[in-house]
Amino acid sequence: MSPKYLSLALLLVMVIAACKARPTTGDAKPAGDFTVVRYEAYRPDDVRRPTDFQFPKEARPRPEDYQPDTAHLGFFPVRYLRVNVHIMNTTDTLYPYSGEAGAKYARDVIEQCNTMLRRRPPIWLSPDSTELPALPRQLQFHLTKKPGTEEHAIYEHYDDDLYWYLHTGKNANRSSTEVIKTYGINLDSELNFFAMGPPRDSFLSKSFRISGTAGIYLGDAIKVSGWLARQRPPWEISPLLNHEVGHALGLQHAWLRSDGCDDTPPHANKAWSLPDSERGPGKSSNNLMDYSNRQESLTPCQIGRMHARLSDIHSRARKWLFPTWCTYRADRPLELKTDLNLEGARDLDADIFIRRGATLRINNRLHLPQGAAIHVDPGGRLLLGPGAIIHNACEETWGGIRVGVSATGARGEIVADPAAVLLNEAP
Repeated sequence: MSPKYLSLALLLVMVIAACKARPTTGDAKPAGDFTVVRYEAYRPDDVRRPTDFQFPKEARPRPEDYQPDTAHLGFFPVRYLRVNVHIMNTTDTLYPYSGEAGAKYARDVIEQCNTMLRRRPPIWLSPDSTELPALPRQLQFHLTKKPGTEEHAIYEHYDDDLYWYLHTGKNANRSSTEVIKTYGINLDSELNFFAMGPPRDSFLSKSFRISGTAGIYLGDAIKVSGWLARQRPPWEISPLLNHEVGHALGLQHAWLRSDGCDDTPPHANKAWSLPDSERGPGKSSNNLMDYSNRQESLTPCQIGRMHARLSDIHSRARKWLFPTWCTYRADRPLELKTDLNLEGARDLDADIFIRRGATLRINNRLHLPQGAAIHVDPGGRLLLGPGAIIHNACEETWGGIRVGVSATGARGEIVADPAAVLLNEAP
């Protein structure tokens, strides 16, 4: 090759190398010595710190902002819904579930509900047959204790007027709240489950047909039938309870067009009448909020809607949550090694460490417990968006922001929007 063409070839190689895409902050770590030797308290000046602050009501939360991110699941901890159970009966014990047998069955039902919520079954029906991820639900029931005792909150009531439940028919009492008003316990902090059965004359009639399970959500409680009328394995009751809790957390029936989720295609809801050959993936629904013998799956949108309701500090549902976020878990810090953008509200219980090469953008309400702080390592970035509200929701303080400093003087980077809000920081 002549010197002329050799020079042109070398020039071409240099141009190609210059045009090659460079890694972004999230793809590569900054060069240099970024070993943290100390953390310094950092108090940004250009943010809001109102003394009297009203948390804004999120009119239309986006479900996608509240869907668990499997790459950063530590930033989406499991929620625990406080529940208690009431077993209704007659004064002469019409139904066999009483005493320890009744209590054990109630515990088994709650455990089966939790087992079901921990599973991630595939979603049978989706829009245009697209494959939807079966995300972790990050939700469990917490069976509370009776006040002042270590005994599970399972109550037995013997009342000849209020023991029965009829879901349909001339004497249906599904919408009656009298039993809740009479026997509800800790309605301001626990979701009450009422296990009920058919009235005596129906139950003892030879012509009475014992139907399947049914239930209804009524404000601070859920009434269910099918629990007491005959012996059923706990797994037959758990789909019903989880379905009604879905209603309590803002979910509608999935077969409807107006359920608020684009990933739940409308359908005729005829699973019970379909032959076996027409049931299964792509044919029938196994969604928890439909009616079928396979009520089990939840779409990403549905999971997001439930957690949006639980994260809303103005919502009825939030008062049922066991406030695990008030306890500081110093031994379980959250390490962020890749970029993360937080839009939906979060309640965390540990320190946050933004490691070198990672960016955390906070544009949501974020609770941290007393003692927990946000640490920004050299080479890491913290961005506070205009929707950022960092606070402690337990009438305490949180540890504030701390900037990591290396031996060479490199520091973590914090960029705050003037509209960001920081409340009750520790001094």
